Amino acid sequence: MSEIDKSWHLAETEDEIKVTEFELQLWRVFNGFMRWVEECEHLANNSGLDGYDLSVLHIIRMKDRPKSINDIGKILNRSDQFNIQYSIKKLIKMGLIEKNKPFSSRHKQSAMYQITEKGIQNTNAFTAVREKVLIDMFVKDSNLTIEEMTKTIVKLRTIYDDAEQAAASYGVLTTSNAK
Repeated sequence: MSEIDKSWHLAETEDEIKVTEFELQLWRVFNGFMRWVEECEHLANNSGLDGYDLSVLHIIRMKDRPKSINDIGKILNRSDQFNIQYSIKKLIKMGLIEKNKPFSSRHKQSAMYQITEKGIQNTNAFTAVREKVLIDMFVKDSNLTIEEMTKTIVKLRTIYDDAEQAAASYGVLTTSNAK
């Protein structure tokens, strides 16, 4: 049996091939996760919400405390406030969340959003489907504990956040811009 050629524009050396194979699996996991979340929502509520909208909805419900767009972005590690705003508008229109009324008109603060009763019903239905379909399967079919997987994902997030900041701060001298 011949060896598979795993080189491509992202990977030529052995280390590059290993990292690129890993990143290919990350893309696949991310997209599989998004399909799962959307299918779970379809089964639970048939709302038509996509994975990004659902992440915003569930974060707004988290701890049953109102959240600002900045809060949502920080919790989800997202910097695309425009897209978060788009999801918020969609969720408000559907009656799943509402803008929180400020305590006082003298306090200028960013808008806060909270879950509505309809949003609680939606997220509860989602949770029930998730429990029936995913939780046992997830725990039963893994050689790693959930805690080990979570620690690994946190380490990965840190690596990619650090790499993003290094690239944004310093850039990289490539052969195309070298003098």
